[in-house]
Amino acid sequence: MNGDLIWTCVRQRAGPLVKECRAIRPRLSSNDTPYERTEKNKILRPPRDSSVCRTRVDRLELRLALFGFEGSTYTLTFDLEHEPGRFQDVRRAWRSFLYRLKKWKKGAPFDYVYLIEGRHGDHRYHIHLVLRDSDFSPAEVRWLWKLGGVDDEPLLLHPRDSFRRTAKYFNKEATDGITIPISARTWVCSRSLIGKLPPPEKWMDSSGEIPIPKDARCHGTYSTENEFGKYRYAWHIGSVGKHF
Repeated sequence: MNGDLIWTCVRQRAGPLVKECRAIRPRLSSNDTPYERTEKNKILRPPRDSSVCRTRVDRLELRLALFGFEGSTYTLTFDLEHEPGRFQDVRRAWRSFLYRLKKWKKGAPFDYVYLIEGRHGDHRYHIHLVLRDSDFSPAEVRWLWKLGGVDDEPLLLHPRDSFRRTAKYFNKEATDGITIPISARTWVCSRSLIGKLPPPEKWMDSSGEIPIPKDARCHGTYSTENEFGKYRYAWHIGSVGKHF
């Protein structure tokens, strides 16, 4: 490979999270041998944890990052008196709760991500919810949820934690057609949150180096190369109060 090849670059920002990949991509050919195709795909199809935005985990990670350092994750459970028997009943309970949240905010928009689960643990339905602390306090959420208990924790649990941890957790349970209908979305986010995600930055560059700020809260990298191409990926979460 020549040293003057140009790298294809993609950078996605979301709150304090920055994800970037740079690659010199090979082209597949119908004349490729099995070996050549395998090696080329190592560049064209990097591991799932090393891409800017390719999977449902990637997409949710970016949306969670928009909460920055003021997101909280809630688990809403049902007491025996209000325990739902069907998924449709849980969704009805969620819509009623969402109405109360909107009424509490007097119509002001707010961001949220929610997920209905019911297969793991004690196999009882429950709702996971992410809200912004400046929109709702844990005390307010407990006051507005009338159907059972509420547990809460910060979206980022410690300085080395990442938004991807929660994104993976929210995508761990597939729809089964029984407890969770096949047609149901595993997680849903508000339109206001979707609208805050900036478009990815795309450009060509002579360098494959991806800069990571020295004061980044945490970061990760991945790279691979062979005779057909190169791929590099890096992510970082900036320090509190500083979005890159």
